[in-house]
Amino acid sequence: MSSELIAFALDDVIRLKKPHPCGSFEWTIVRLGADIGLRCQSCGRRVLLPRREVERRLRNFVTRSSSVNIAGASERSTTDDGALEARG
Repeated sequence: MSSELIAFALDDVIRLKKPHPCGSFEWTIVRLGADIGLRCQSCGRRVLLPRREVERRLRNFVTRSSSVNIAGASERSTTDDGALEARG
């Protein structure tokens, strides 16, 4: 089991391992936090699942939001004097 968190972003479209009862595998991320809000691409139903459950059920990303840092690099950079500064 990996302890590395998957970087989700709002409006990412993900494919889960099992279909929704309507038959769709694809979901849009509409809420982020300890729980992740998902909206079914087919019927529009909204569900709230724990992050760990979404990570376990995730098959792949269909589309990624432009705001996600795909390379997994830190959102902080170092200045010339070695101090950390947050990028915003």
